[in-house]
Amino acid sequence: MPFTRDMAKDNNIRLFVISEKCVMSPRFHSKFSCDGKQQKYHVSYTLSSITPGTVGNTRIFSDTDNRDWYLKSEIKLIAVNWETRRSTKFPKHLYEKMNKFVDKENTPIMTKRQDAIVHPKKAFKTTTKTRYSDLDFNLHVNVPEYYKFCSDAASKASLSGYYRHFISDIVKYPVMLTEATFLGECGPDEHLVVYTWQDDYDFTKLYFAIFLRDVKLFQACFKHDSKMLQDKVISSL
Repeated sequence: MPFTRDMAKDNNIRLFVISEKCVMSPRFHSKFSCDGKQQKYHVSYTLSSITPGTVGNTRIFSDTDNRDWYLKSEIKLIAVNWETRRSTKFPKHLYEKMNKFVDKENTPIMTKRQDAIVHPKKAFKTTTKTRYSDLDFNLHVNVPEYYKFCSDAASKASLSGYYRHFISDIVKYPVMLTEATFLGECGPDEHLVVYTWQDDYDFTKLYFAIFLRDVKLFQACFKHDSKMLQDKVISSL
């Protein structure tokens, strides 16, 4: 993020991710499958939104020649005081400086806050334990680890026969969209409970909720393709 170093050094502010949304094109998984070849792509990065206490950025991976997009990703971050670990506001001069870089021509991918996701009694339940190697520079479990926790839970659920339609390991069905909200922090050596379940009407939508004791730390919705990938080497995300 631009200006992150200045905020941390001069104002004791760190940026924490609070929400993220990714949309994949049908060509994304075939383009970036592990076939032993190096792939080139173009990446654009823009500030998508700004408030006195939050900032959003969008990244688009596209073809180097025709600029057809493969993946669009947007994250929203909140300003946090490093000592109190509570939300704060940007210094006025930094807010005004960042506001000049906001892309006002394109609509953000995230147009509204994700609704609260409540796990049903029939949800598939599994547990995991966080590691010290899961931590990021903000000294809490890193963003990608939560996706791994969800992916592992989904694999267990699909292989157990819990999901409808997905009769094999869920990683064989490409992820086409993810939307996630980060609700709390977690440190190392903690036991997390991961719940997953399927949408009642759209079987391609899987929901996730991750708890530390009775506190929900994370919630997400993954939308999968209904057909398996044919590649010999398959990645979950």
